[in-house]
Amino acid sequence: MPSQANPAERDVSPKADREGRSRRGFAYQDVVTLLDCLDMLDGQWTSVSWEDLEDILCYRDGKPNYRQVKTIEEAGIRHSVASVCRAETAQKTAETSYLGKLFLGKPLPEGTRFTLVINEMPQRELHEFAVERGHPRGSVSESTRNDVITRLDGLQLPDGRDIAWCVDRLDVLVAGRTIEDVEREALHRLAPHVAKLLGTGAMYEELEEVMTWLMKVVERSARALRPQDFSFEDFQAVVETSVRKATGRRRDGSTEPLMTLREKLRPAEVSEAEAESLHDAMLAFRRRRRASIGAKRQQLDDLADDIHSLCTVTMVERRSGLIAPGPDAYQATVLKIANMPQVTDRTHNLIDALATLSDITARCLNRYADAS
Repeated sequence: MPSQANPAERDVSPKADREGRSRRGFAYQDVVTLLDCLDMLDGQWTSVSWEDLEDILCYRDGKPNYRQVKTIEEAGIRHSVASVCRAETAQKTAETSYLGKLFLGKPLPEGTRFTLVINEMPQRELHEFAVERGHPRGSVSESTRNDVITRLDGLQLPDGRDIAWCVDRLDVLVAGRTIEDVEREALHRLAPHVAKLLGTGAMYEELEEVMTWLMKVVERSARALRPQDFSFEDFQAVVETSVRKATGRRRDGSTEPLMTLREKLRPAEVSEAEAESLHDAMLAFRRRRRASIGAKRQQLDDLADDIHSLCTVTMVERRSGLIAPGPDAYQATVLKIANMPQVTDRTHNLIDALATLSDITARCLNRYADAS
């Protein structure tokens, strides 16, 4: 069962210790994680954690479902029984295969299941293990079952289990081909939960903003040194907070002030037309950032950190009287960004840098002039 201890007091699992500190290219996995959390809100799981004993760990009444996400980017390549059982090291040991790593290194109590989440329709034999989200799988032929068992021969499993026991509890879940595909499913699944909280349907832009806040929670938790279990109540509270931040509306029907990007740019005397253009560029940039993976995603994260630091410097200069509030503060910020080495050497174009600034401005309290 998942630990109920305070996350700060829990032991760091080997996986979390290895990957939590230096996470790269996991954007697709993050959206799949969000779908599992939405499944929890629909009653399928009692708790969900990630970067724990597996990429994603779902519990239902104390029974674990260990979920590993493996994506293929090259067109025309599909997972097969051979590829998921193939060793990834020169020693050719089954422990380093996808399924070897999925089955090993974790408790295997009664009720355990394993799910390999992939983004391409697998080849015929592996497809026998395929399931639809939230549904049990059908039967697997004896020949395919024995093929997997033979290929994984030599695995030493805990709790008196053998390879056949694990294979009989294996599911293959085919998720969307791209991050955009999975995001569309997440937005569709998220819509009724947001509508229930608001008492009315949400606009598409509001749904995107809610999902952006939810993805920040997933990303932040994934980078933590220690995994955190989210119960139904925990994640419901996260959704409520995300809805409030995105729409300014609370569950009790009351509202709170919610300044849009356009409102925050008014002290800088940015015209409504220019503010609207910046707002559209910001939304497009957010979609590109969510879809980015690997080194590109890390570059965008680093760019956001650097620009946030420049905004802080400008704010300090403004409050100390070195820069006048309003248009001068906005101009100083934009010029700092335009002269960043990452921009002048074309690592990032100015459009992305200014869209990042808009994203930061939309989320922070610095309005280029302190609120009166």
